[in-house]
Amino acid sequence: MGTFKVEIEGKHDFEQINLQIAREEAAASEFQESRVEPMNNKPTNVVTFLELEPGTIPKRLTVVKDGDPQPPGTQRTWSGVMLVKNSTTAVTGYRIV
Repeated sequence: MGTFKVEIEGKHDFEQINLQIAREEAAASEFQESRVEPMNNKPTNVVTFLELEPGTIPKRLTVVKDGDPQPPGTQRTWSGVMLVKNSTTAVTGYRIV
């Protein structure tokens, strides 16, 4: 399966970022990474997803501020930098195991 990229605007808070990731994953894809890149002359979160077999929904991913507590029942799957409420923020992604 291939990958595709989705913009998640940097104005959003963690709740909205996680909702947008969940929406994409509900359509048979899996979060791979996010990078802050310019798009339309402004920095934004460009998120890469892996296409999965139709009907496949991965276990929920939660992105939190780096250093915040790990959500129970999860394992760390990714860390990087995202724009959160228009501020460059170190983040960690945890997926339910």
